[in-house]
Amino acid sequence: MKLALCQVDVAFGDVARNLAIVREQTVAAAAQGAQLVVFPECGLTGYAFADAAAASAAAIAIDGPELRELAQLCRSSGVWLVVGFVERAGPPDRERLFNTAALLGPHGVALHYRKLHLPFLGCDRFMTPGDLPLSVATTPLGRIGLSICYDGSFPESARVLKLAGAQLIVLPTNWPEAATISRQHQSIVRAFENHVHYAACNRVGSEGGFRFPGESSIVDCTGRVVARAGEAATTLFAELDLPAADMNRVINVPGQYELDRIAHRRPEHYGAIVAPRRPAQEPR
Repeated sequence: MKLALCQVDVAFGDVARNLAIVREQTVAAAAQGAQLVVFPECGLTGYAFADAAAASAAAIAIDGPELRELAQLCRSSGVWLVVGFVERAGPPDRERLFNTAALLGPHGVALHYRKLHLPFLGCDRFMTPGDLPLSVATTPLGRIGLSICYDGSFPESARVLKLAGAQLIVLPTNWPEAATISRQHQSIVRAFENHVHYAACNRVGSEGGFRFPGESSIVDCTGRVVARAGEAATTLFAELDLPAADMNRVINVPGQYELDRIAHRRPEHYGAIVAPRRPAQEPR
């Protein structure tokens, strides 16, 4: 499967302009053989909103005309898309906003994901925490799961997607300059520890006082970086063998040195990971 990460600048609050960017970049990537084209977190709306009202003004609905247009783009260009946006849900008097990513194919939304883990940053300060399960879409390309930016800092998310059958985890991000460790190391670790392909698509440009330095990456299921971008706007391509992610047993020396990070788990000892959070203890 040929994957393309479109490391683009985002027009803040300008959905029409961002849709035009997605159309242009998708057609160009498809011309180079891409089958799955990925855009950054909140790539349709912008991210660094100062308040909930501003975020709401740019938000779009999961069943709105913007995503219907992108589904038509998938049909006409023969590709699948991952796009991120601020999502508006519910009636006006009970509106909720989510940081959302969607996997789109020729028939529309194949996977709808809302960011679970919200940092105190940008529009996430005003978003509702995600309420949809971590799930995987089975597509003609393979089995694909979604996370968004800060979600990648929580290893449980990637492990749940792997156990649900994901061969590829796609992470649209808005990693600013301070997120150096995330940009340089996180994707490698998540791919290696789960034996899953992992693709993180960051953005470039500046917004709301933050600069976004790109460094998108595509890592295969062995933890090998197969493509990494610099700080300029670019489209990053890589060929991935998605079924290879299902072969969890790694044989270094047959019969002597073999590893399986899925079969060798001991979940009966991991209860603390999912136990309810305890209040912080007061210092004595």
